[in-house]
Amino acid sequence: MKDLDLDDFAAIVHARANQWNNAGVQWELHRGPTRDKSAAWIVCTTTHREAQLTIWTSGEAELDLAHISTGAVLSTHYELSTIADLTACLDDLTYRLTSTPSGT
Repeated sequence: MKDLDLDDFAAIVHARANQWNNAGVQWELHRGPTRDKSAAWIVCTTTHREAQLTIWTSGEAELDLAHISTGAVLSTHYELSTIADLTACLDDLTYRLTSTPSGT
């Protein structure tokens, strides 16, 4: 995939809406202005965690995950080149948001 399609990102996010809502995840999808390296991001909040996953059309992605009780922040960088990579990245986000509070 030459450029990651932010519409694909939005579609995959919306496909997870029921799963996230049922798990108590509050989320908002945002889209930045169109430019050479456009971005979209999702901000998620649970009882124990806050996260922001930013995806760029270049295929780069950055997940910042904060544990509310400790203030600890974990950042993970991804290089995405296919829809499967994008799906796996959102699977990782879902796992991290819904796992037990002691997990990362």
